[in-house]
Amino acid sequence: MSLPQTLVRFGLAEKEALVYVALLELGPSSVTDVAKKSHVTRTNTYHLLSALELRGLVNSHEEKGRMVYSAENPDRIAQMLKEEIADKQNQLKEAEESIPQLKSLYNNPEGKLKVRFYEGVEGVISAYEDTLTAKTPILGYASVENQHAFFPGYFPEYYQRRTEKGIPVKCFLAYTKESFRIKSLDKKHIRKSYIVPSAYTISPEINIYDDKVAIMSLKEKFAVIVQGREVADAFAKLFELACERAKQYDQEIGQVYDPKLEGKNIRYGKKDVPEYWEKR
Repeated sequence: MSLPQTLVRFGLAEKEALVYVALLELGPSSVTDVAKKSHVTRTNTYHLLSALELRGLVNSHEEKGRMVYSAENPDRIAQMLKEEIADKQNQLKEAEESIPQLKSLYNNPEGKLKVRFYEGVEGVISAYEDTLTAKTPILGYASVENQHAFFPGYFPEYYQRRTEKGIPVKCFLAYTKESFRIKSLDKKHIRKSYIVPSAYTISPEINIYDDKVAIMSLKEKFAVIVQGREVADAFAKLFELACERAKQYDQEIGQVYDPKLEGKNIRYGKKDVPEYWEKR
């Protein structure tokens, strides 16, 4: 790669690079001499020298009634790049600070809800994949009984990727053996599960995150994502209200799950009859 081509990579225009290299080789020179050396027209050379001077790569002075141009020390190129990098870093910081406001305008430019419908197994998976973009904890009314039959292998991998992305979950699980197993993995999957009586089994699953409410039916194989701050805030408040009672149920049930004992060591707190919770 030639020296002018290298300078182009550093941010100079092609003809700016030719003029700068010519001036390095010539030393202090007139516009005419630089134009001849660089094979650039005299008029263009004058403008290019002015541009290079603004960038601090060239200086000029008058000598015997004519302008004489000199190249600055090449160290100036490295300094120029450092200044540009610092400026870009400041721009990046400002852009990142502006992103939330810009996204709010982009997501809901007319103040209207956005609703997306999904059908079939691939459609439901697309909805679950969207939850992996969450910037806030996911609040969920979950139903775990149909997960393995829905798409074998998907959900363990989904939980792993969600965990790796650092997206926490708070959810309600209805009283079932599978719910106990899921709850036993809460710490591993950065999740907080609350076991509630089976009478409160909810299907389809509902996830609340960012400004979205996602509803996924594994039985009927459809999903819908409603995007709108007002709706998401309302669902989040309903979730937190329900959570107060769910915490009480979870404490009363007082489950302890040991996979080796296949659930035989479950304690039921205030109520020691399992059917009490299965039928409530």
